[in-house]
Amino acid sequence: MSAPPLPVPPDSTEETDHRLWIGNLDSRLTEFSILKILQKFGSLKKFDFLYHKSGPDVGKPRGYCFASYENKESAELALAKINGKLALSKRLIVRWANKEPSALEPEKSKLTKSENIAEDVYTSPQSKIHAIEAKLQKMQEEKSSSPEVKPVPGSSELSVVQREARLREMELASARRQTKRPYKR
Repeated sequence: MSAPPLPVPPDSTEETDHRLWIGNLDSRLTEFSILKILQKFGSLKKFDFLYHKSGPDVGKPRGYCFASYENKESAELALAKINGKLALSKRLIVRWANKEPSALEPEKSKLTKSENIAEDVYTSPQSKIHAIEAKLQKMQEEKSSSPEVKPVPGSSELSVVQREARLREMELASARRQTKRPYKR
């Protein structure tokens, strides 16, 4: 006789319903300062301030953290009050941690067929080549149909005309400074 299968846990647990992702943190913000800001909106169950574990930034903050509140009202209040606020030199971004990435990012279905084929890991090399060729042909058609834009001489800061004009201005300013005599008593 076999044992009954274990139940699958639900996607959203009580903790994840109140879990926030706080991102775009300034590297000068400390774990303590973020914790103090978050505690103003309610009691926290869990707080994860993440650091780099390897690479050249070992020990430095990753730029985001997670906070789980005791109740949903506190989490909603923190989300409303903190999101977009300036902390040192950066604006904080606060999102629900359990939301699907597709809710925050553009949908993948909006990509063209050739882009979907090119991104699929399991497609054959021939289909990838075909997708790339189709995309190149589309780019060629767009290029030939659009009018050719020619640069206006002297419109770039790096152009010879602009450079010569700046040199003339600097020479005139230098000459003016040399002709002025200091005040004497």
